[in-house]
Amino acid sequence: DTHTHIVPRIHSTGMHSKQSGRGYAVAVILALGIVLYRVSISNEGRAQPLYSGVEIQRVSGKRSASVNCKGISRRHATGGMLAGLIYGATKIANAEEIVKFKSLNESPVLCAEAKEGMKKRRGIINIADSDVFQRVPCRLGGYVTQTPYTIEAPNSFQPLTGYMNGGPDPAGQLDLRLESQDFGGDRPVTIVISNGRSPDRKDYPWLGKNSVTDLGNPGKFLKLFAPTLYSSDIQSEIVEIDGVTYYRYELYKAAANYNNRKVISAALYDGDLVCCVGLASESNWDKARDVLRDAVFSFRVGPSI
Repeated sequence: DTHTHIVPRIHSTGMHSKQSGRGYAVAVILALGIVLYRVSISNEGRAQPLYSGVEIQRVSGKRSASVNCKGISRRHATGGMLAGLIYGATKIANAEEIVKFKSLNESPVLCAEAKEGMKKRRGIINIADSDVFQRVPCRLGGYVTQTPYTIEAPNSFQPLTGYMNGGPDPAGQLDLRLESQDFGGDRPVTIVISNGRSPDRKDYPWLGKNSVTDLGNPGKFLKLFAPTLYSSDIQSEIVEIDGVTYYRYELYKAAANYNNRKVISAALYDGDLVCCVGLASESNWDKARDVLRDAVFSFRVGPSI
């Protein structure tokens, strides 16, 4: 069934709030560890024993455990706790960083460029294949749209570059293409930005329009934008952010050897359609779902970005 709900306005802190929250958590953990260690040193001469082991007893026919408080100093125990806290803080700090990809600007991460002789290869891309791709700096977007936009995603997503006219794809139909191999499965997770145009299409009903709402409800717009994506299993919502209306979708279409999971955010700005589409296969959807939703729904257009 098709489900649509309307969200009048969103004040989104985006994924940068997750980054600041992560830094705060690390700081709190390390501060707690330092306090515990200082307390253990100051009390070293007072409360000596803490834990030495576990004794197994029988209570009403059942095995139960009790703590035998002999032999381990409070300082040693607190040291163990401190080591555990530092390990936890390190795990948090080493989590993937969220970066902002901004069109018409330099990429915040190195880009994947196909090596000479590899640019015409077709099939499933593996950006981790060093025989095919090399890492280079690159500029983002400006290939099929001049409308400024941003998207926030983990730094494991790498832009493709160096194809037709220096762009992200051999056909020259995309403005941005991000790929990540971090989710497993039978193919990478992909995020693309396009303007909905293709060589085999002659009509573009959104030309001259001011908003996606001028093209009808989300279901009608999807049929105009990409009729092959339309299916009975669609969830959609309407969101307005900084005066721009976005149609958002989550689509499922059963098919083998296909990115049958799609997350879409589409907007019209100054008569220009710009769409952000996230793609995953059934094999990596469970791992990629939340990341892909956050990334695609962080998509923004217009000069206020």
